[in-house]
Amino acid sequence: MRFKPVNLRQELIRERNALQHKTARLLGDALQILNHASENDQLLIDRLRKPNYEAPEQMHLIKYDADRLFSSEEIRATCARYRLRFLDSSSFKKDFPYDALAETKRFEKDNHLTVSKFKMMAPPEMFNLEDRCKKDPLLFAQVGDNSYYLIHQWGTDLAWYRALIMWPLKNIYTFAQTLVLLSILLTFVVPLDWIIRRETHLEQIIYFRIAFFLHTIIFLVGFCLFLGMTFRKNFSVAEWDNPCFN
Repeated sequence: MRFKPVNLRQELIRERNALQHKTARLLGDALQILNHASENDQLLIDRLRKPNYEAPEQMHLIKYDADRLFSSEEIRATCARYRLRFLDSSSFKKDFPYDALAETKRFEKDNHLTVSKFKMMAPPEMFNLEDRCKKDPLLFAQVGDNSYYLIHQWGTDLAWYRALIMWPLKNIYTFAQTLVLLSILLTFVVPLDWIIRRETHLEQIIYFRIAFFLHTIIFLVGFCLFLGMTFRKNFSVAEWDNPCFN
């Protein structure tokens, strides 16, 4: 048996071809994985964007964080306090970040299920195409009739004073309390010369102050009702899950 001598040039070419073939195979596998992941992301985005009017399915969670599980009463109270909306994810007009998609896929994989109904908690502006609000949206999975699991939160936090500003619009009781407090403040702040044009006794001053207080309440109630009907505004307890723009 006769052996041929080794040509180093041919060996280098053979090694180069082998490495190129291996690299091309690895790149092809990587592209296939990326394409598959991209397809899965698009399918998940389609589920988030597609309206689902069917009754939610009761899900049995295997691996979850109990601190992320909330009832509709807790969500309703928080939305009313900060004047937020809790609507289907199909109504959310902003983009879903990759982290939200990754957390959703991890949640579904850990619990061996497919979420059919998603919810979003966010300021009303985030459900409007023309606004540019970037405040603190939260993505929920509806896991039962009265149970929602917080999947992901992104954006910036709400301002610390938002609850204070939105407190008058929380319900009719906070609205009435605000008008009474504002009327009392105006009654004591407005100079007496603006109310009475001549010298009077203390009893008459008290009477005029009370009359001014009552007239102030009547004016504020009428003015606020006019604004509410003009701009079609409602209290937060009635708007937290309203899909219409108000």
